[in-house]
Amino acid sequence: MLTVREIAAVLEKLAPVELAEEWDNVGLLVGRFEEKVNGILLSLDLTPETVEEAKTLSSNLIITHHPPIFRPLKNLRLDQPQGHLWEELIKNGISVYTLHTNYDRSAGGLNQYLAELFHLVGPQPITEGETYLKLVVFIPRGYEDVVMEAITAAGAGWIGNYSHCTFQTGGTGTFLPREGTDPFLGKIGSIERADEVRLETIIPARTKGKVIRALLTAHPYEEVAFDLYPLAQQSKTTGLGRIGALPAEMTWNDFINSVKEIFPWPHLRCGGFRRERVRNVALLGGSGGKYLQKAKAVGAEVLITSDLGYHDFMLGKEIGLSLVDPGHHVMEAKGLNQLKEYLSREYAGEDLSISISKTQVNPYF
Repeated sequence: MLTVREIAAVLEKLAPVELAEEWDNVGLLVGRFEEKVNGILLSLDLTPETVEEAKTLSSNLIITHHPPIFRPLKNLRLDQPQGHLWEELIKNGISVYTLHTNYDRSAGGLNQYLAELFHLVGPQPITEGETYLKLVVFIPRGYEDVVMEAITAAGAGWIGNYSHCTFQTGGTGTFLPREGTDPFLGKIGSIERADEVRLETIIPARTKGKVIRALLTAHPYEEVAFDLYPLAQQSKTTGLGRIGALPAEMTWNDFINSVKEIFPWPHLRCGGFRRERVRNVALLGGSGGKYLQKAKAVGAEVLITSDLGYHDFMLGKEIGLSLVDPGHHVMEAKGLNQLKEYLSREYAGEDLSISISKTQVNPYF
């Protein structure tokens, strides 16, 4: 039987926790990593109804999009509504794991999934992606492949869908082993001139710790010489939102009908700049009001997002950006379908029930 830790590792391949915004709270929020998992319930929010549903389904892992613990808890009063929620979780051995902005920003996460639903061509993030570092390490000749394999497995050397991306040059390294050392090459008290390879590669900054640990484990030297340099370029696959082109230009009415098919919600709101035809579309799951200028700057004619207010629609009109608001919960609930598809593929041979909550939150009348 799978553990929470094993399922978390699979979720973090899709949505690395390091991609979450600094203010966010993601990962395992309730429970134990070593707990055995009977079944999974996917939900936008954690509510008393969700917990009852999990109990009925015998699902002891709830995966939510919105973190149920966001601000620090000041108490754990079990005689209060929220306290009763925690009591039910603990009493019934139900763990809670959250993917939020890390899932929004990941290369294959919520916004990428939404872009695929619209069949956008060449979707790119609206906001800047994660930062990269340049790793340079000096390796005795003959061990460069061993080290390269180790650091690549840890996340180094990936550019798009290309792995093992390095540049290697030969040279001579010098060192003098002192008393108390155990040199791989040379003798204590004598200067050693070693035939070495300088290996350069790129790593996402979030993987720095994992890559360096892999490097130090695989490298034969007692003391490893390596450098890390910050890079100006950023990832083109991670970041909030997506901007891309529709497969073909559409009339505004046809476009809105396609939006309604993907987001079947009767309270769709449109505004901002009025246009007749649409080709370049940006979208951003969740609250996207502060990204109007950014969406316009990257070439969007229309931005699909939620929680837009009066002044957002006025700004859209002013800057020539059409706006479509299907509703916060409507957009983000689509991600539950992707998570179910993803987990079902990963655990195709496992006896593990994976369900989407039927008690999805709709805060509107």
